[in-house]
Amino acid sequence: MFTHPSLSKCLELIDQIHQQSFGKNYGLLLTGLSGVGKTYLAKAYQARFPTVCTPEVNYYPVIYVKLTETKTATDFLIQIVKSLTSVIGKSANKAHIVQDRLAVLLTAHRVQLIIIDEVQECLTDIDGITSQRMAKQIAALLDNNPKVSVILMGTPVASRLLRLKYGKLTHRLKGEEQLSRRFLSEQRLHIIPSRCECWLLCCNYCATQLGLPPFTLNNKPILNRLHVATDGRIGLLTKLFAIASSSKHKNLLAKLEDAYLLGINSSAYNPFDTIALSDDDIIGILDSREFD
Repeated sequence: MFTHPSLSKCLELIDQIHQQSFGKNYGLLLTGLSGVGKTYLAKAYQARFPTVCTPEVNYYPVIYVKLTETKTATDFLIQIVKSLTSVIGKSANKAHIVQDRLAVLLTAHRVQLIIIDEVQECLTDIDGITSQRMAKQIAALLDNNPKVSVILMGTPVASRLLRLKYGKLTHRLKGEEQLSRRFLSEQRLHIIPSRCECWLLCCNYCATQLGLPPFTLNNKPILNRLHVATDGRIGLLTKLFAIASSSKHKNLLAKLEDAYLLGINSSAYNPFDTIALSDDDIIGILDSREFD
């Protein structure tokens, strides 16, 4: 994998949470804009701990769960269960039963770390009882499985999870911010800045993964156009290269111009149109984004 300062910091924190280096099983929430590299980071970390297969059972040191729309706390638990088994059971509508089943599965498969991506999917548009129950369920996941660490990843909207306060009418909870007490402070994953070695390494990583030729510092004009097109987001860069790799054009700029129109934006200016936008125009766009 390639890295840059923001990725490196988040990767180090994930490892510390995994090893429970802070003396207690704290959780961690990582947020960032869509496409900034959260999924890349999660899967790169998971790849460090491959599945151990035995005749009796498979061991999964690190599991990755990508949430889809999650309407109830039970839905949340079931999506984690499905990462370990396809057998859900007849009482899948009862949260306490699913919770107990999950605890058994986590122990049986020797799970050490759960990475839950797209965690904003468990929040409603307005904080209320449903969101509170989701936060309470995440807290219970940590409390009931003290040997299993939890990483949450999502868009900046997910930061609401740590700010949730339980209602004053719930005397037993006394308005306490239950989830924030179990988590470190929210950490942000930032986009990769342009015109630096990190961006060159990122472009080369994505290009070689899809069979495109690597770039050098002599390719600064194209590297700049790539940054304008993707805003330094790994997810968009991967998408752009995936479409470009199937193009019949021989010229790389022509491949990227078509890929941008097809996969990213067909209505705005095209950063790979060298007639409409000169290299100096592209530098001007980068400057306006990074220095204004």
